[in-house]
Amino acid sequence: MRRLVVLTLALAIVTGLISGSSSLFAQGEARLNFGAGVMAGFAASQVHGDATAGFNKLGLDLGSFIDVRRSNNFWGIRLEMRYIQKGSRKPANADNGDYTTWVKHLDYVEIPVLFDLNLGRYQVGAGLYGGRLLRAEENSGGAISDISENLRLWDIGGLWYGRMPLSDHAFLQMRMSSSILSLDKPADGALPGSQLRSRLQNIVAQLGVGWNFGVPATVRYELPF
Repeated sequence: MRRLVVLTLALAIVTGLISGSSSLFAQGEARLNFGAGVMAGFAASQVHGDATAGFNKLGLDLGSFIDVRRSNNFWGIRLEMRYIQKGSRKPANADNGDYTTWVKHLDYVEIPVLFDLNLGRYQVGAGLYGGRLLRAEENSGGAISDISENLRLWDIGGLWYGRMPLSDHAFLQMRMSSSILSLDKPADGALPGSQLRSRLQNIVAQLGVGWNFGVPATVRYELPF
């Protein structure tokens, strides 16, 4: 996990520096703005492929972020670290005489790397995330069982989102995310390529608020001639 954090942070910074180099030679200087903040909200999730449908499982979504943005603020790269509670829930259906219910709890620590664009006062973007499974339990009628042995330790997926300001520092954020690889481990004897065919996927809708801390620090580069 420590290596993943370091490598992801390095990637975000290096990508911003490389992208900024075009204006360095065109204008004689380039600037990168660095900012940071925190986020909190709720996640409504389901597991595609587990024989139940609907965003019936609610959980927490907490995290922090670092922004690397161009001086014109038109686009930026954001590195996040989040704790998110995913999973699925089967509610009872009394109309059909089905009173059984169960909940799958899948808790992750995720590191998303995001690219966003400013559209006036609003921002839209997309990116990839890597999540490390912390807890995998199923609660069926009060009986709790560990299901981690059936699942991959890592969840790799994509996400897209939109943000709108609430004040100079606060913002509202909405996002959707989905696993790319299947959550369950490949069956014995399965072809290597078959693990790319999604069987179980985390699908999550998130809504939350965030706070940017103060004025971002600015790093300026100038040509010596």
